[in-house]
Amino acid sequence: MFGVIYRAELGDRKLNMSQMKIYNPTIIKLLKSTNRQGIEKLIEWLKESGFFECPASHRFHGVYCGGLAKHSYIVYDLLVKYDNHLNLKTPKESLIIAALLHDVCKINAYIKEKFTDKWTNNPDKEKGHATLSIERIKKFIELTDLEEKMIKYHMGVYGLKEFDEKAGEYTLRGESMAHTWYHNPIVKIIYFCDELATFEEKNVGI
Repeated sequence: MFGVIYRAELGDRKLNMSQMKIYNPTIIKLLKSTNRQGIEKLIEWLKESGFFECPASHRFHGVYCGGLAKHSYIVYDLLVKYDNHLNLKTPKESLIIAALLHDVCKINAYIKEKFTDKWTNNPDKEKGHATLSIERIKKFIELTDLEEKMIKYHMGVYGLKEFDEKAGEYTLRGESMAHTWYHNPIVKIIYFCDELATFEEKNVGI
């Protein structure tokens, strides 16, 4: 039915249908509001690929159908609030695109086990995290330099090669994370918003 590898039963889908009705149209409306060339095709790809049905992870947070969309919206909501509070004046379209699309790398990343509530890693998933998200997004729309940095470094310390030599995608020193964080505060803020969203999902069990 969907591009995503999705094996949930009908009852599981109904369980989260109310959440989908809240977040999915809101995300689509926000993305359309950017008026970015190619955004309509990107939205269609999100629908067809299963973005709105994916979990946010397979064991840490948002482990349910629709978890990825909800997590992405929570990150956006937090990012807008902190951007306003700190008077960073980041372009609204950049907040929308970076926050709502930072984890599109997770499309097709997980498989739901039939007749259970468990999700597992898809052994055939594409490699990469933030770099994969950027690669997928740029097939449809152009990203500004700031948007690309926000997405690239949204994993913060967890994306460092110093933290994970095998899966890390960037370094701390040089023209990398520390330098980017210093010169672009919103790039650091999206990392904290991602963390805060994860904590919220864990604490309230959503």
